[in-house]
Amino acid sequence: MSLRRPIYTLSIFIILGFFVLALSQTFPFTLKSLKQGGQRKEVPLLTTGKPEGCLFCHEEKVEEKAHAREMLGCSSCHLGNPLTVDYRAAHKGVVKNPSDLRIVHRTCGQANCHPQDLNKVKNNLMATNHGLIARLLKVFGEEAVLKEHPNIRVEDLYHLKTSSFAIDYFKKLCGSCHLFLEKGRLPDFLAEKGGGCSACHLVGKIADLKTRKLHPRLSAKIPLDKCVLCHNRSGRIGFTYQGLYEDEQSGEGEIIFIDGRKLRRIEPDVHYKAGLHCIDCHTRDEVMGNGTFYRNIEEALQVDCEACHVRKGLTKAGTRLANIVEREDKVFQKGKLDEKWHVVKAPSKDCKDRFHRRLSCTACHAKYVPQCYGCHVRHDPRERHLDKLLGKETKGLWEEHESYRRIDEPTLAVKKEKIVVVTPG
Repeated sequence: MSLRRPIYTLSIFIILGFFVLALSQTFPFTLKSLKQGGQRKEVPLLTTGKPEGCLFCHEEKVEEKAHAREMLGCSSCHLGNPLTVDYRAAHKGVVKNPSDLRIVHRTCGQANCHPQDLNKVKNNLMATNHGLIARLLKVFGEEAVLKEHPNIRVEDLYHLKTSSFAIDYFKKLCGSCHLFLEKGRLPDFLAEKGGGCSACHLVGKIADLKTRKLHPRLSAKIPLDKCVLCHNRSGRIGFTYQGLYEDEQSGEGEIIFIDGRKLRRIEPDVHYKAGLHCIDCHTRDEVMGNGTFYRNIEEALQVDCEACHVRKGLTKAGTRLANIVEREDKVFQKGKLDEKWHVVKAPSKDCKDRFHRRLSCTACHAKYVPQCYGCHVRHDPRERHLDKLLGKETKGLWEEHESYRRIDEPTLAVKKEKIVVVTPG
């Protein structure tokens, strides 16, 4: 027995030695008594008690309480290894944009954060672009692609092998306005687009991070400017709403948009004059999605004019708008950005008579809409064009031209027995 005890004791020390060695690789600062500038520093702990080595170096301020640094640190969102002070080891696996839809299940979608929103966001039209892609396939006479991929979405185009002209057109002329786009990958003003949740919720300037050590802020109060980054083509709703108009080929105008187009001032929408932003009317379920895969924007929209002006805050889907209230026989809407109360006008008697029954609200109340005629598309297979999904130039140049565009009284058309406004082109 006496001969076996030293061997038994030695085994314990060997096991303990391996344990200490492993622990030192995982929690090096617990053994090294970290010193910076000759001063001993305490290991940073989050409010949960979790050690967060990132905070030894990162001193950026976080303005919003929901993502406070003392509560989440850095690694909860940006990943990496918070249990080491070695630079390379700490930054292994770090992500710049935690809300990128490719990795969001590991960050924003964690169990204690926003897991309920993952399926909603990935299925909304801003993420899928299904309606736009499907329409292009039909216009180009490539319904066979749509038949093979009936639920086609932007995410599929990153790996889909096809010689489709419609998809090539989309990737080069439309491919920067969707949530799957990797934020910062494209040049110039396109770098601000995409990025999953951050496409809308990230506000602030990069300069603040560099000069003031102020972390970009996340906000649920989405300003109109964020929406207009994408909603400035086709019907130009983002321009017209705030009183801006683009002539054909962007020929004249005193306002220069972020992409260089020239705009001139016109009378803005009455809702813009009242100080309303896009999110004051459009709901979370419309914009972020409700988990349903919609095929076009008409299916997805829940708010119409009647939701506020007739149904007093009740959407087409039957949900109640939280910022609409009725007091003393009057309806009020609370602005989501400025929190001001606005009186919601009731429709006049003329709106209700039998002669106007088939008219949509916009058929009478839309003062003007941009009208584009003679739109043509040119494709040159010899030239190269930036593929917005791949982030590089590939063969095939697409160019759009138009004969003329006017801001004029809206064109009316009959749709499902209703007289509505349409935008030619």
